[in-house]
Amino acid sequence: MELICEFCTKNFSNKSNLRYHKRTNKSCIAIQLETVENTEISSFVNCEFCGKESFTKQTIKTHYTRCIKKRDKDKNEEIKKLLSEKKEKDKEIKKLTKKDEENKKILSEKDEENKKLQMRIVELETENKIYLQDREVVQKIAMQPKLSTTTNNDNRINNNFFDNPEKIKQMVNEKLTTEYICDGQKGVAQFAYDILLKDENGNMNYICSDPSRHIFKFYNSEGNIEKDLKAAKITNMLINAGITNKTLLIAPSLWTDDDGNINTNKFLTFSPYTNQISTLQIDNTAFRNELATLTSF
Repeated sequence: MELICEFCTKNFSNKSNLRYHKRTNKSCIAIQLETVENTEISSFVNCEFCGKESFTKQTIKTHYTRCIKKRDKDKNEEIKKLLSEKKEKDKEIKKLTKKDEENKKILSEKDEENKKLQMRIVELETENKIYLQDREVVQKIAMQPKLSTTTNNDNRINNNFFDNPEKIKQMVNEKLTTEYICDGQKGVAQFAYDILLKDENGNMNYICSDPSRHIFKFYNSEGNIEKDLKAAKITNMLINAGITNKTLLIAPSLWTDDDGNINTNKFLTFSPYTNQISTLQIDNTAFRNELATLTSF
């Protein structure tokens, strides 16, 4: 049995189709609005976010859960809230850094003690797992030509780069760019590989002898081969050279537009990678994984 719309006289096969028609068909709704007695249509509401029309109080709630524009607005508001909270946190940190010199000295000493303890823990954990010397890799290191300890002019570090902290600090200040930090700890590994770990002839003076256990080796100042377990020494070397501070300094350029405003999409894309560098002392897993790939034979 066919059903007829009492407003526009169109025919429908069932009540469900007729009801949907009366609630969504624009020409029919226009006729209904002219009918004073029709209280159902007068209770319809439109979506304030995307502009879609003719929802009941119940169906508008369901629509809100799917509305892309509402979801985008909610996300942007959440980002603004987080940025505002970060700004307040930055203010708190700034206030804390203004404490008297005695407290600063105590904090610095405690921080240094924690770094040394962390380094020792990493070394002990790895030493417990090492039971075999990789002679083949040692031979290959020994075959690499050694550089003199004098400074050259191609912005490379000599073989004893661990004994030259000021030069390393200079390289971090001059050569660590946004192209490196936008890749997080992997970018730091690439920076070390490009700038610190090769001589002017492209020969490696720091290699990974055991990629599965992250055992690295290099020539020390006495000309002997020394191990760097889990890249702990080179990690600490980069941190002492100021790589985290340099990252915090130049990171905002990754998500700041030319007009000086923060681009939230860029911020969400790049901030996880810069945070990786900021927490390098706590967890250098991504750094040593990439370094093992770059420096393995």
